[in-house]
Amino acid sequence: MKIKFILITIMFLLFSCNAQDKDNIKKQDGLNNKKNIKMGIAKFDIETFEKNKIDGEYYFTLPDGTKVQQLSSKVDYGEIITPPKPNFFITSKQYYKTGILQSVIVSFPKSFLVLKRSYNNKGEFIEEIDYNEPFKFSFKQLVELLKKEKDTIDLYDVSTTIGRGSDEKGTDWYVTYKKIWGRREVIKIDGITGKILERSSYVHLDN
Repeated sequence: MKIKFILITIMFLLFSCNAQDKDNIKKQDGLNNKKNIKMGIAKFDIETFEKNKIDGEYYFTLPDGTKVQQLSSKVDYGEIITPPKPNFFITSKQYYKTGILQSVIVSFPKSFLVLKRSYNNKGEFIEEIDYNEPFKFSFKQLVELLKKEKDTIDLYDVSTTIGRGSDEKGTDWYVTYKKIWGRREVIKIDGITGKILERSSYVHLDN
């Protein structure tokens, strides 16, 4: 179960976070840019989870349509929060076995990381990694750019992925989407200026 949770955490990460740590507030880039996200001490509801879990997992939906998946292992608890549209990002939280928050990760599903915060076993803040920093051309701007494309690019489609990277070779976005059966289109976009640098495609076997 531990391995299963780690794999799910890597695949699925986050957007919305509970109100926490008043001294540690960061602005998070998303569809609604400049939205404040607060982080801090959070407790996993162990009693409710243990009462409702089936094979170590508990699924439920909040009144606003947000889907929550909770998991457990011998050493920790996990939580994956998937908000309804128009939100793009999902949130993964890992808790110590005591229920104290251990880490929070925000990401675009199966694609790029946005933010990660870590806490010690007392719930005290350790560090934060903001993966948005190198990208002057933000995700919000990227969404607006893609809306102007001739092709309809559904960012909620499971076949659509968004990758990004920043190193000595450059800072770029990579959008991959399905236009026709058996092929994927790829658009490379400068992560600083927003200029479209390259268009390509590759063969992809669809089920």
